[in-house]
Amino acid sequence: MTEILCLLLYPALLCVSNPRKYFYLIPIAAVAWLLDVILCHTFWAAAFGWPQAGEITISNTLERLCKDHANPNWMLFVQIGLAINRIDPNHAHIKAVL
Repeated sequence: MTEILCLLLYPALLCVSNPRKYFYLIPIAAVAWLLDVILCHTFWAAAFGWPQAGEITISNTLERLCKDHANPNWMLFVQIGLAINRIDPNHAHIKAVL
C-alpha cells in the first residue's frame, strides 16, 4: 500500500514544492489528495484508528503517530514516514521522523 501511495504522492509533492514548474501535475495532485483523504478515513482508520481532529490526510495522522512511542506500531509508522520522506523533493514531508 505504501508503494502505491508513494507513486501518487511523488508527483503531488513535486507540484506542491514548485507549482510554477510542475503546473501540469495539478490534476494528479488533486487526485492524490482526494485518494489520500479517502484512504485516511477508511482503510487507515480501520487498521490504525480514526484520525483525530484536524487530521485530514494520512500524512497528518502519521505526524502524530510517529511521536507516539508507546504505540506498539510506532516503528512501522516511523518506517512509513521515512519512505514518504525519501520520495519528497525536500526530504521533509513527515517532520516527525527527521
